[in-house]
Amino acid sequence: MRVLLGFLLALVGLIDLADGASISAVLGGNRAGGFAGEAYLNYTDQSNIGSSQGQFASVPLAGPPDDNVVRTKFIDGSYNFGTAGNDGVVETTVRRQGFNFFTTTHAYFVPSSGFVGGTKPMVVNSAYWEFTINGIFDYEIKAQAPQITGNIRPYRFEKVGSGVLVQDNTGTSATTLNGTNISSGTYRLYYDHFNFSPNTSGPTGNIIGGTNLDISFTLKSEDNTVVPEPSSVAVFGLLGIGSAIAKWRRKK
Repeated sequence: MRVLLGFLLALVGLIDLADGASISAVLGGNRAGGFAGEAYLNYTDQSNIGSSQGQFASVPLAGPPDDNVVRTKFIDGSYNFGTAGNDGVVETTVRRQGFNFFTTTHAYFVPSSGFVGGTKPMVVNSAYWEFTINGIFDYEIKAQAPQITGNIRPYRFEKVGSGVLVQDNTGTSATTLNGTNISSGTYRLYYDHFNFSPNTSGPTGNIIGGTNLDISFTLKSEDNTVVPEPSSVAVFGLLGIGSAIAKWRRKK
């Protein structure tokens, strides 16, 4: 009987191993020290973004639960440029529903900011989704155009250790990028949301300029090179148990 029990436990373990396709995800900052926010002064253009004033913002390095609930300010922080009310702010709002990940990036200056003269501040929200994928999937990335005039929000999707799969280096227009049959591994969706227009707001109802960046995965099949297909594991497990029971009965 102990032998039978042992085989049953082994089968349970094998079935657990073969739970099937899955995606786990965390969100992390991409500036020095793992921060998401960084402030600059004396911005000129993209080739001369000015002098860094420091990194900031709290980053959870975690993923939202798969419950379709919006987590506001999942990344959150502000930097004061030295004059009361002249703050640069970064925020990222997230939501997960199954294999669909919804992101809203913010990089803005508090509405009361009154930067004047040659200050030329810039604030950037720079972070990434890291996905640990088990299975074979297609994917689609939908990026909204920046909602504050003058902002840019480039992004790229890559397999860690294997290079970039798709990217938008410009970050000024709405884009839809996709790919097929990506296999098990670790992937990252990086974004950089730059704002160097401190006295410009977003549209009515969205004056802080929240801009959407979403990625959806569609399961194609199990990746049998990594995880055995569940029904096969169960069949072979049951055959093994049947053989063990027959042997056990013959010995009685």
